[in-house]
Amino acid sequence: MDIAGVIRVLDERGCDPGGYRVLDPPDEATWCIRRQGKTWLVFYFERGTRWELQRFASETRACEYFLDRVASG
Repeated sequence: MDIAGVIRVLDERGCDPGGYRVLDPPDEATWCIRRQGKTWLVFYFERGTRWELQRFASETRACEYFLDRVASG
Protein backbone atom coordinates (compact mmCIF):
# COMPACT_ATOMS: atom_id res chain seq x y z
CA MET A 1 0.00 0.00 0.00
CA ASP A 2 1.08 3.54 -0.69
CA ILE A 3 -0.18 7.04 0.13
CA ALA A 4 -2.53 7.12 -2.87
CA GLY A 5 -4.00 3.79 -1.74
CA VAL A 6 -4.56 5.09 1.79
CA ILE A 7 -6.41 8.14 0.51
CA ARG A 8 -8.56 5.99 -1.77
CA VAL A 9 -9.47 3.50 1.00
CA LEU A 10 -10.29 6.22 3.53
CA ASP A 11 -12.51 7.90 0.96
CA GLU A 12 -14.24 4.61 0.11
CA ARG A 13 -14.88 3.96 3.81
CA GLY A 14 -16.34 7.41 4.28
CA CYS A 15 -13.79 8.48 6.90
CA ASP A 16 -14.00 12.15 7.85
CA PRO A 17 -11.11 13.97 6.13
CA GLY A 18 -11.07 16.43 9.03
CA GLY A 19 -9.80 13.64 11.27
CA TYR A 20 -6.54 12.94 9.46
CA ARG A 21 -3.72 14.55 7.50
CA VAL A 22 -1.77 12.83 4.74
CA LEU A 23 1.61 14.48 4.14
CA ASP A 24 0.15 17.85 5.19
CA PRO A 25 1.07 19.78 8.35
CA PRO A 26 -0.82 18.46 11.37
CA ASP A 27 -4.03 20.05 12.53
CA GLU A 28 -5.66 19.85 15.95
CA ALA A 29 -6.99 16.40 16.90
CA THR A 30 -5.88 14.56 13.77
CA TRP A 31 -4.01 11.39 12.85
CA CYS A 32 -1.04 12.27 10.65
CA ILE A 33 1.28 10.44 8.30
CA ARG A 34 4.39 12.27 7.14
CA ARG A 35 7.74 11.52 5.62
CA GLN A 36 10.87 12.71 7.38
CA GLY A 37 13.94 11.87 5.34
CA LYS A 38 13.82 8.11 4.77
CA THR A 39 11.52 7.55 7.75
CA TRP A 40 7.72 7.57 7.81
CA LEU A 41 6.02 9.00 10.90
CA VAL A 42 2.50 8.21 12.07
CA PHE A 43 1.12 10.04 15.09
CA TYR A 44 -1.91 11.64 16.66
CA PHE A 45 -1.59 15.41 16.97
CA GLU A 46 -3.37 17.27 19.74
CA ARG A 47 -2.59 20.45 21.69
CA GLY A 48 0.71 20.89 19.87
CA THR A 49 1.98 17.44 20.84
CA ARG A 50 2.62 14.27 18.82
CA TRP A 51 1.02 11.35 20.64
CA GLU A 52 1.51 7.63 19.92
CA LEU A 53 4.39 8.43 17.54
CA GLN A 54 5.46 5.45 15.45
CA ARG A 55 8.38 5.40 13.00
CA PHE A 56 8.57 3.16 9.95
CA ALA A 57 11.29 2.50 7.39
CA SER A 58 8.69 1.36 4.87
CA GLU A 59 5.89 3.40 3.29
CA THR A 60 3.77 0.26 3.12
CA ARG A 61 4.03 -0.49 6.84
CA ALA A 62 3.38 3.15 7.75
CA CYS A 63 0.32 3.28 5.49
CA GLU A 64 -1.10 0.05 6.90
CA TYR A 65 -0.66 1.30 10.47
CA PHE A 66 -2.10 4.73 9.63
CA LEU A 67 -5.10 3.21 7.88
CA ASP A 68 -5.79 0.95 10.85
CA ARG A 69 -5.61 3.85 13.31
CA VAL A 70 -7.82 6.22 11.28
CA ALA A 71 -10.39 3.64 10.17
CA SER A 72 -10.76 2.20 13.69
CA GLY A 73 -11.54 5.42 15.10
